[in-house]
Amino acid sequence: MSQPINLTKKIKQDLPADLTSLVNDAVAIAGKRKQPFYLVGGVVRDLLLGQAGDVCDIDLVVEGDAVGLAAAFAEKVGGKLVVHLMFNTAKIELGKWTIDIAMARTETYAKPGALPMVAAGTLRTDIFRRDFTVNAMAVSINSDNYGELIDLYGGLKDLKNKSIRVLHDKSFSDDATRIWRAVRYEQRLGFRIEPATLSLLNRDLPLMKTVGGYRLRHELELVLKEKEPEKVLQRAAELGILPELNPSLKADDWLVAQFQKARQSGKANPDYYLGLLFYQLSAEALLQITRYLRFSTRQTKIINEIRGMILN
Repeated sequence: MSQPINLTKKIKQDLPADLTSLVNDAVAIAGKRKQPFYLVGGVVRDLLLGQAGDVCDIDLVVEGDAVGLAAAFAEKVGGKLVVHLMFNTAKIELGKWTIDIAMARTETYAKPGALPMVAAGTLRTDIFRRDFTVNAMAVSINSDNYGELIDLYGGLKDLKNKSIRVLHDKSFSDDATRIWRAVRYEQRLGFRIEPATLSLLNRDLPLMKTVGGYRLRHELELVLKEKEPEKVLQRAAELGILPELNPSLKADDWLVAQFQKARQSGKANPDYYLGLLFYQLSAEALLQITRYLRFSTRQTKIINEIRGMILN
C-alpha cells in the first residue's frame, strides 16, 4: 500500500501566507466544533500542479453545519458574510480574499438542467458530485491528519496524464454547463478531454438547451476571463458547443487575430472580447443571443458600443 501524500509543505510554501492564516483561523473554529474540515476543488489541483501562488479564493467543505461555522469565522476575522441557506453554504469576503465554506452534501437532479436538490452528506458524497476528477480531490485540514491528500476517484492519475474526465456518465446530463467547463479547463491546463468523456459530451450536447440562458452566459463570461479565451472558443466551435449558443457564432482566424491584437494593444478585457465575439453577428442574430443569454440593458449597450468601436 502506497504512503499517503501530504501537502502541508506545499500549502505553506505555495499558498499566499495571508490566505493560509485565514484558513488556519477557520480550522481552529472547526476543531472546537468537532467538525471534519477539508480543502477541496481547484485549489487542490493547483497545489499539485505548482500553480497556487495566485489563488485569491478557495473552497472548504465541512461535515455538518457550514453556515454556523462560517458565521463564527466571519465574526472572528471581520469578514463580510454572504449566506445561501438553500445549499447550506456561505461566502466570507475579506479584502481580496474569498473563502467559500460549504456543507458536505449529496445532490440529486429531478431532470436535466434542473438545479440540484441537496441533502447533508459526507466528504465522499460531496466529492462525487463534482465536475471532473482533477477537481474532485480534497486535502484534510484537520489536526490529526493535516495536509493529507484524499483522492477517491483517480484525480491524481488524471492530473499526471493531463486528462479531463467526468466522475460518472450522468455528469453532463445533470448539468450541461459542465460541457463548457470541460473545454475551459482543457485549454487552460493544456490537458485533453479523454475519449469516454468526449463521447458523453457529444451525446449530451443537445441538453445545453435545458440550462437557463443566464447560466450559459455566466459560463461564457468565465471563458472570456481566461488568459487566452480564443483557444477555448476555437475548441468549443470545433466540438459544436459554440453554435449551440447561436448558429452564427464563429471562432475563426479573424477572431483569433483580433483577440491577440487586443492583448497587444492593451484593450483586452472580457467586455471587449465579448464585442469581438459578437461583431460578426447580424443585428437579428445579436438580438437573439442577447435575449437568450439574458444580458441586461446595460450589458447590451456595452456590447453595441464595443462593436461600434471595432467597426470604427
